[in-house]
Amino acid sequence: MKYQSITKVGLLVITLALFTACGSGSKQKKDQVSEPEQTERQHAGGDGKPQQGDRPQGERPNVADMMAEMDTNKDGKLAESEVKGPLKNDFSKIDTNADGFITEAEFNEAPKPNGEGGGEGRPPRNDKQLPTVAEVLAKMDPNKTPQHISENNYVLTATGQTHTYDAYGKTLTGLQIGDAYYGQDGNYQAGEKMSYTDNGDGTVTDNVTGLMWAQDQSEQSKGWEESFTYTDSLTLGGYSDWRMPTIKELWSIRDQSVGWPYVNTDYFHLVSEDGKEQREQHTWSSNFYLVNTPEANTRVAFIVNDWTGHIKALDGRRYVRAVRGGVYGVNNFKDNGNQTVTDNATGLMWAKNDSGKGMNWEAALAYAENADYAGYSDWRLPNVKELQSIVEYTGAFPAIDTTMFNISKITNEAGHTDYPYFWTSTSAGSERVSGMYFADYVAFGYAVDHDGEDIHGAGAVRFDTKIKDGPAIENEERINNYVRLVRNVK
Repeated sequence: MKYQSITKVGLLVITLALFTACGSGSKQKKDQVSEPEQTERQHAGGDGKPQQGDRPQGERPNVADMMAEMDTNKDGKLAESEVKGPLKNDFSKIDTNADGFITEAEFNEAPKPNGEGGGEGRPPRNDKQLPTVAEVLAKMDPNKTPQHISENNYVLTATGQTHTYDAYGKTLTGLQIGDAYYGQDGNYQAGEKMSYTDNGDGTVTDNVTGLMWAQDQSEQSKGWEESFTYTDSLTLGGYSDWRMPTIKELWSIRDQSVGWPYVNTDYFHLVSEDGKEQREQHTWSSNFYLVNTPEANTRVAFIVNDWTGHIKALDGRRYVRAVRGGVYGVNNFKDNGNQTVTDNATGLMWAKNDSGKGMNWEAALAYAENADYAGYSDWRLPNVKELQSIVEYTGAFPAIDTTMFNISKITNEAGHTDYPYFWTSTSAGSERVSGMYFADYVAFGYAVDHDGEDIHGAGAVRFDTKIKDGPAIENEERINNYVRLVRNVK
């Protein structure tokens, strides 16, 4: 599988080898991504880092040289303030005597690539640091069941998007029913307006969902399993019942009003406020990617990228934002027997069948606005929070409840049987270009790369250019995505 392991233990030899090999160029590619996200994950090397020609290619620097390159005050040891990047994340692990400095002896004890030197050795490249599907399932307690879910308890928050856009990213004003591009997120602004209270003690209360959040992410990145230990032992704001958030809970605080980042930083602080280090914006969810098919990505769990606003299944080390409160984000579907499905938890009615064919974003808006289905004519294209609300993250493939919904099959770019991407009414932008050229989609089948290989998992949320050959066209985009209609239950 093409998916490349992105685990970084953050140890000195590995980190400095990257610094000296890469110089001022971009960092290693962390996962297979579309071009806009490739630019998200790139940042120039800092001042004082050696350039590629400073040492013969492929020759690893010795410990003394590596120390000299980072030891800015020349005291023979490294303070945490003297290190950056992946090493900073795991400084405390290398500083074995916890004196606030890393010495040459501690360098030598750090695991080296392929098991060289001291320590237990670094796992081989592409050796995932997350468990297998079988291992995760084995740890699940079959006696634990979700608490009783009453009707209309899954209150969806609005995305915060209030403007409307055309396919070329231009802001549109004064759109009326029947106009081209009418029916997008900025027209309907569906959902409850986001509302938060800063409790002044490092916690934030979501006044819509009732969840309480840690205002800050974890100070250090963590493996997925390690993240549960972190939240279970966390005491914050006088509370000790913190836990890992589900992907739907994390998604509830996504804020589309501005973007880049896609959270309200007045309430939710990020590890890196400037977004240069994209890895620092990835927040773990409790949802492991449980799809277990021959083509599925393996040993990955779902994250939300707070900077780009995407959901992806990834491996490696990410950050944690703890949450506390009752269960949020559990559906309560009812098949109405007329080719519609009502989710009594959200108060939304869905078309049981999809559009049966793909289309560009403008056509998708028109399709939904003009739909006369099951005796209703007030259908619309769902926004990104609404459509993500019906994603099934329990290992179903496609990632939807097929006892309730029908979904079309497609043949993907690798020639495999797959399921479509589905458009949302929510526009998205990129730091690479000016304008809202993109619209979000939800992958109910594999979230693939250009070759059709599953890299981000069924249930991922990414974006596509709105029209073929648009100004921000990307290689792996499909452009013609499917539609699932939604309406409010009166």
